[in-house]
Amino acid sequence: AVVQGIVYLSTGDQRGVALKADTGELIWEHEVTGPVDSSPAVAGDLVFVGLKDGRLLALDKADGAIRWEFETGDLVYSSPSVYQGIVYIGSSDNKLYALDAVTGRKRWSYTTEGRILTDPAAHQGVVAFNSQDRHIYILDADTGKHRLDLLTSETKGAPAIDEEMVYVADTGGLVMAIDISKRELPFEKTARWVRTQLFFWNLVSSLPPPKGFVWRFRDRRINFVGTPVIGEGMIYVAADSGAVYALNRSDGQLVWKFTADARITGSPSIAGQTLYIGDREGVLYGVNALTGEATWRFDVGGRISSTPVVANGMLYVASEDGVLYAIE
Repeated sequence: AVVQGIVYLSTGDQRGVALKADTGELIWEHEVTGPVDSSPAVAGDLVFVGLKDGRLLALDKADGAIRWEFETGDLVYSSPSVYQGIVYIGSSDNKLYALDAVTGRKRWSYTTEGRILTDPAAHQGVVAFNSQDRHIYILDADTGKHRLDLLTSETKGAPAIDEEMVYVADTGGLVMAIDISKRELPFEKTARWVRTQLFFWNLVSSLPPPKGFVWRFRDRRINFVGTPVIGEGMIYVAADSGAVYALNRSDGQLVWKFTADARITGSPSIAGQTLYIGDREGVLYGVNALTGEATWRFDVGGRISSTPVVANGMLYVASEDGVLYAIE
């Protein structure tokens, strides 16, 4: 996370660190109990990061001191998200937690049937997240009340959300757009279940679409990874084969496809009209977001392990050999 000229970073050698964004000079470091898989989130005077010992830490942005901590019931791999004074974090205890960002007091929690390993996304009064029970859930961000849930395959990234829709990509080759303004009433789920049974017995010819469903793109040969990215009227999503797909935001139609030289395991990012993506051989690509043409490439010293972050005219990306790069 890059905020006000400072880079905040979680590491595999049991630290949270703050660096000067222009020089990489260390400002502070905070030792933790083990390797950290959760990326930091910054809001106000606090830096939030989840730990594998099950805690969410709120660190002082100035010196890295602990301001508060909250203990979940199991390991935390999810990165926190902060929205309107609430910090959201998923846990391996199958719960999504909503905490007061200033005090750490729990406002609510929501239980699913699977672990929550990826990041929640909050916007427009809703919070969306993927569970290992193979559903995407959409809740009221303030109260935690259920609005929608839709079936997916396994997901290896978070949902993306804008003013109108949530987008999710899964390992079964599905990208789906969901209307966040919709709410599913209890009887609607029961009615759909009955209709599904009738469909299996060939008593009705079709299934109604799930509540909130807008469009889908599907190719079962594709294993989508990471989090979809929204920009330039399109949805961008990467596949582990090394391909990046650009889909029309309004209907999900394929606009272009870019193929890297090696596998991709992370998410792309976008700034202006350039899409940034790194592959497993350590190559970072700048791709024209409108046409899918590669405009440049940069080789780093190891496999790229993070989503590229653009800030202050710089591009920040980390590699598995323990190096953080700042690229003009």
